[in-house]
Amino acid sequence: MYSSLIALSNVAVGTVDIVEVVKNSTFIVNMILLGLVIASGLCWGVIGYKIYIYRKAVKATEKFVAIFWKNMNYREVFEQSDKYKDSPIALVFRAGYTEFTDTKLAWEERGAELKGVKVEELTANIERAMRRENQTMMQLLENYLPILATTATASPFVGLFGTVWGIMNAFHEIGKTGSATLGTIAPSLSEALVTTAFGLIAAIPAAIFYNYFNSVLQRFDSESTNIIADFLNYIKRSFV
Repeated sequence: MYSSLIALSNVAVGTVDIVEVVKNSTFIVNMILLGLVIASGLCWGVIGYKIYIYRKAVKATEKFVAIFWKNMNYREVFEQSDKYKDSPIALVFRAGYTEFTDTKLAWEERGAELKGVKVEELTANIERAMRRENQTMMQLLENYLPILATTATASPFVGLFGTVWGIMNAFHEIGKTGSATLGTIAPSLSEALVTTAFGLIAAIPAAIFYNYFNSVLQRFDSESTNIIADFLNYIKRSFV
């Protein structure tokens, strides 16, 4: 029992000391570690900001969609949508309804009747306005996501480069000393592998949250497509 405790304490003492790794590593390896730490910190900043923005967008969208599908008068939906401007879907609907009322009013002032070709022209204008707004909203929500994608893709390779560089230096030192025992090689190899560990620490959260944010964007885009189709059908039914 006593010997087991001693063994465990030796393992605990033998864990990698990051400060010692930094002191003993080459300038290149230390720069790689610094870059990975900065990338990881930047990613967590993006993740925190995006969680805040997406949470507001999801809550506002849920409330707006519940109102939209109640078969209310679209004028009432438009008036109530002003309370849900954090929702990209609400803004897409507002763009379409504004285009509808402005175009309809302009044509009525000129004495044009909303029949036949005019209805098709009106729906085309509305669809274009709604899809343009949807594209704008998706682009805004996608801001900073390339940082997560780049970190998730590149960090493991950057960490691996640091490991390879560290191993090269370790073998170079072995060649100079002429000693290749396990006790000589193991500390150098463990220190070299730290950069790979840092690369994975940066990449894993970035990959997880990048995929999560993309899935939310896809739900927004799908809901927007449904609302665009329903509103256009309403316009066609109303003026045919």
